[in-house]
Amino acid sequence: MFKNYLKIALRNIKDYKGYSFINIFGLAVGMACFILILLWVQDELSFDNFHENKDNLYRIHVTLNENEAIWNSSPWALIAALKKDYPEIEKGSWYYRTSVNTRYEENNYSEGIALVAPEFFEMFSFPYVMGDPKTALENLNSIVLSERAALKYFGKINPMGKVINLDNQVDLTVTGVIKNVPTNSHMQFDLVARPEVFINKERMQTWRMDCPSYVLLSKGTDYKQVVSKISGTINKYEPQPHTKYSVGLQPLKKIHLYALSRTDPIVYVYIFSAIAFLVLLIACINFMNLSTARSALRAKEIGVRKVFGANRGDLIKQFFSESIIFSLMALVVAVALVYSFLPTFNTLAEKQLTLDLTGSLKIGIGLILIAFFTGLISGIYPSLYLSSFKPVSIIKRPNKKRGKNHSLRHTLIIFQFTTAIILIISTSVILKQMNYIKTKNLGLNRDNIITIGMDDDLLSKYKSVKQALLKRGDIIHVTAANSLPLRIRNNNTVYWEGIRPEQAEMISFVCVDYDYFETFNMTMIHGRSFSPEHPTDRENYIINETALKMTGYKDPIGKMYATGISPDKYARGELVGVVKDFHGTSLHNEINPTVFFLWEMLPKWRMFVKLKSSHIPSTIEQIKKIINRFSPGFLFSYKFMDDQFNEMYQRDKNLLNLIEYFTLLAIFISFLGLFGLSSFMAERRTKEIAIRKVLGASNGSIVARLFKEFVWLVAIANVIAWPVAFNFMDSWIKDFAYHTDIGWLIFPVAGAIALTIALVTVSFQAYKAAYANPIDSLKYE
Repeated sequence: MFKNYLKIALRNIKDYKGYSFINIFGLAVGMACFILILLWVQDELSFDNFHENKDNLYRIHVTLNENEAIWNSSPWALIAALKKDYPEIEKGSWYYRTSVNTRYEENNYSEGIALVAPEFFEMFSFPYVMGDPKTALENLNSIVLSERAALKYFGKINPMGKVINLDNQVDLTVTGVIKNVPTNSHMQFDLVARPEVFINKERMQTWRMDCPSYVLLSKGTDYKQVVSKISGTINKYEPQPHTKYSVGLQPLKKIHLYALSRTDPIVYVYIFSAIAFLVLLIACINFMNLSTARSALRAKEIGVRKVFGANRGDLIKQFFSESIIFSLMALVVAVALVYSFLPTFNTLAEKQLTLDLTGSLKIGIGLILIAFFTGLISGIYPSLYLSSFKPVSIIKRPNKKRGKNHSLRHTLIIFQFTTAIILIISTSVILKQMNYIKTKNLGLNRDNIITIGMDDDLLSKYKSVKQALLKRGDIIHVTAANSLPLRIRNNNTVYWEGIRPEQAEMISFVCVDYDYFETFNMTMIHGRSFSPEHPTDRENYIINETALKMTGYKDPIGKMYATGISPDKYARGELVGVVKDFHGTSLHNEINPTVFFLWEMLPKWRMFVKLKSSHIPSTIEQIKKIINRFSPGFLFSYKFMDDQFNEMYQRDKNLLNLIEYFTLLAIFISFLGLFGLSSFMAERRTKEIAIRKVLGASNGSIVARLFKEFVWLVAIANVIAWPVAFNFMDSWIKDFAYHTDIGWLIFPVAGAIALTIALVTVSFQAYKAAYANPIDSLKYE
């Protein structure tokens, strides 16, 4: 029987090439979208699952005063205290990611390096190619490389025992080589060393939130019970009467997709999973609509089969077989489309996804299951509907209208356009928010500013370098700070008049150089900026508006302010200025209270150079020459602040890019189905249209009549889509502390786009039918 079903299916494809193409290609595009998103989702869910100890590894996080603030960083001193006090904690390691300038022979590089404890590689499964994970970092002057880094530095030469210089300060010996870190790891690095090489002993004994840390618990340990035990550890070793810290643990497997605050990134997985199913469902709906619309053409075949003894079950098998055959054909096209568009998709999603049909049996089986699933969904209604025809009624009145068929087809079209409108609205809102971020006044100017990371040698000569740079007419300002003004994450305790030191509050801080506020065009609303003309400014402070509100000062200039140097020691000074609030972190977050100071004891690792807008490339080349004159071994590299700003919203931009493309594909699939359906309906109504024209109907009235059926379907789709889209996007946009309004105009515009698409799709067949010569349709009657 299957051979007969296959023969009939192929015959129908041959006889109705246009409709068959629409069915197969529509299903193929839907399946290709589904496969691409499935690859993306699979990659997102696979993060950090390759570690052998994944079920017992946790990242430490610290909460201040019951959710007042939460950090995924912790004090350097915490790991040693936890291992000493709690036997459930087997191992612990810091993971401090920073940048260094490296040199081997005549080759210089700028690299990211992870500073970890010696037992790091016993906790995490980063396989060794050379060396022993248990001993590779025993020696302080050891360094471990990835295969990629080893190849870059040494080529085919054995790297073991070779010496690499870091930041012109220290020589480290290669004691291990690991395989390249998988892309589905939230840790990414090419060099690994001990933190003691770069970080002084005093800093590593502090209890300030400074470094991400991880622990490995004993097998079978309930981490929630461990959390209840370790929660008060910081308060135990660093007691502060009015500041309470709670130590918590986040499972390794949840780090990538679950945030400590705000909306969890897992939401994006849900969003794209829903889009994948919706796009595939739209393609299946096209198949259903065209199959049921063409039911009259199959009616006599069904009647004859039933007369010759076929029961309903046989017919259901036949039509399911046909839809699965269509689906398998579509799968072949879909796989070809996936291979064609995967490089573009990887660029948009910033992934390295692959579809390996030869290397993985699971993938091949999975694709076949997708095809069968698609075939079953596509064929479920046509099979049940067509097999229900009565042979007598079919043979007597083969063209009898079937109301249920008509109603269901309308319902499915409404669903298609509802989905398309929701996607159009979602894309519009995300685009509007991204434009809001791009154009919002952040309270600082980032145009034509480059940032340069400094090593110790360059830092020691910073003042001379600054003076030399400022002599150039194409450089406006030079300043430095310990962090980017867009990524202020350091915290310290402060107090002021009216509260005691033991009541100190925790706020953000930035250690800056003179001309910091001028470089970024920040506005002083009280007082002045730091100036070399005021030697006492080395002991004074500037705060932002949010920090001022905490103090309650009406006239803040000259008032006492103090920041913590150690638990029992504060540096007292005066407020000399208040800067207008600016966004020191992503717009996802509220503006934090922040204090600025000039302390020499804290290094200002980043140099900021503001350039004139003309001749920027040549100016940067001159900056490089000046810096290398003072620090010949310095590896010059820079970034524009605009690029660093864009990096903060890369995940949101990726979301926008992907939704844009899948929205267009959903609209395209709907277009295909509507085009096929309108073609068939116009074809079936050829004689009706001819009679209307003979009786005096105008071409315009006929076109309007054909349009009318689809206009009201789109109108119903809008009524359903608008509230759904509003609730969904209102929830998304509120994840930003600062966001645009959704606005009412987006909804009618989205509706108008959907209506235009529908009318343009139908118009070709409508005008073709309306302007046809009625004689050609009636001359054989």
